[in-house]
Amino acid sequence: MSSSKKRPASSETVGCERAARGVWLVKVPRYLSEIWQKNQGKTVGSLITSQPVVFRSNPDLVTSDTKKPVVTNVVQSTSRGALGDTLQPLGKKKENLEMPKEHRFLMKNLDNQTMAVLVEDKSALEEDADQISGKLTVEGRVVKRAECQPPATVDYMRMKIKQIQKISQPKHTVKQMDKAVVKFKPTSYHQEHMAKDRAKKDNVRSVRVERDIVLKELFQAFEKHQYYRLSDLQRITQQPANYIKEILVTIANYNSTQPHKNMWELKPEYRDYGNKKEGEDEDEDMDADGEDD
Repeated sequence: MSSSKKRPASSETVGCERAARGVWLVKVPRYLSEIWQKNQGKTVGSLITSQPVVFRSNPDLVTSDTKKPVVTNVVQSTSRGALGDTLQPLGKKKENLEMPKEHRFLMKNLDNQTMAVLVEDKSALEEDADQISGKLTVEGRVVKRAECQPPATVDYMRMKIKQIQKISQPKHTVKQMDKAVVKFKPTSYHQEHMAKDRAKKDNVRSVRVERDIVLKELFQAFEKHQYYRLSDLQRITQQPANYIKEILVTIANYNSTQPHKNMWELKPEYRDYGNKKEGEDEDEDMDADGEDD
C-alpha cells in the first residue's frame, strides 16, 4: 500500500454547456496581449473576416496605452512669420511611437487535431484554492488556428527596437558618486542613553568637601593599590572629576606610557611602599623566631 497522500479532488462535474461552441486559437504579440489584459470587459477591437482576415484594434486603447512626451521647457521664437509666434521645445525631440492598429491573421491548419478550451474557476474555494481543484468548464472546441502578425512597417520596427533596448537594460547599475553619502548605521547606544549615563556619572556630591578630607581618602586608596584611574578615584571619593584632578596634580603623577597608561601614581615623596614592605618582613622574621623557640 502506498503511503503517499493523494490530492483531494472536487466532487463537481465538468460543465459542458459550451462544449459545442467553436473558438479560435490565436497567437498574439505580447504587447497586444498586455492591452487586452488591462482592458478586460471592454471592446478591444474588431475582426474583419474577409480575405485576408484582419484584426483592427480600438484606437482609444492603443493611443491611451502609448504615452506621449510632455514638453516642459519651451522657448518663444523671436522671428514673427505669417502664423505669428511659435513655441519650440528645448532639447532632443522625443519620438512618439504608437503600436500598430491593424494586424493580419495568418490562418493555419489543425492537422486533424482535436483541441478544446478548458477553464478552471477557483473563486469560491478561498483558502482551499491551493489544495482542491476548482470548477471545470469547457468553453468550446478549437475550430481554427491563427497567428496574429503585425505589419512590417518602419514604425513597428522602431517600436520593437525600443522594447529590446528597454529589456536589455540592466536592473541594477553602478553609479559614481561625487561625494560620500552620509549613512546612519544602526546602533544600540543612542543619545538618550548617553545622556542618562552622563547624568549618573555626574550624580555625585555637588558640594565640595574640605581638601584635607579628600586627601585622606586618596591616600587611603593608594595604600590599597599603587595605580588608579581618575574615574575610580571619583567613584571612591564621590567628588567632581575636576576637583579630584586638581588635588592629584599636587600629590600624584600621570602615566602616559605603558604598562600603566592613563593611570595615576603617587609621587615618590608621598610613597611608603618600601617601609611597609620592610615592616611586613620584620613581622615574618619575628614569627619565624617564635616558632624556633
